[in-house]
Amino acid sequence: MIKSSNQRLRVLLTLVLIMVVASFLLLNDTPSILAQSPDAQTHGSQINYAISQAWVTLYNDEGGYADVVYVPFGEEIGYNSKLSSLVSHVVDTTNNSYVLNWRPNDIGRGLQLCGLRVAYRLPLAGGGYSSTFSYVHVAGSVMRPRHSTSDYANDYSGGCIFLTGGETYRIFNTHINIPNGSRIDYLRVYYYREGRTYLPLILK
Repeated sequence: MIKSSNQRLRVLLTLVLIMVVASFLLLNDTPSILAQSPDAQTHGSQINYAISQAWVTLYNDEGGYADVVYVPFGEEIGYNSKLSSLVSHVVDTTNNSYVLNWRPNDIGRGLQLCGLRVAYRLPLAGGGYSSTFSYVHVAGSVMRPRHSTSDYANDYSGGCIFLTGGETYRIFNTHINIPNGSRIDYLRVYYYREGRTYLPLILK
């Protein structure tokens, strides 16, 4: 009788052990499948968000154009800004028009463009440039789409803008006026990125 009870106990413990190991293996394999979803991709503890872009383009009177400065942004959560590298482009408004551009690459209020600021130095009469910056600052809500199928809205303040419909690669822009002969040095982008919440995943 005692021998029979011990055998049953050993069988029961073996079954429990098999179930625990099987559960561990199942949970260990599941995240690698879930992580294939683009919205669940992570880099360390940072979720990889779609990156938006802002830049300045000049257009001449013959239909030619060139990009002066380019800034990718949108990685950080909350209200943030992103500064370009040094540009040192001398403005020629006699032959060119200058335009600020924004490509959302994301849809919804999760990514909002709140402002664009071009820092430039005025030319000096004796040559060279001013030691201090002057600025052209444009609110995000000033930007307008180049394509009629792009729908957009503003945040509660009316200053930030976000895409609500249409293709995410369509461009928004607005003209900027900087004194002739000035030197554009930097472009700064102000934006808001809403955080996304996901169920915790066990990563391999």
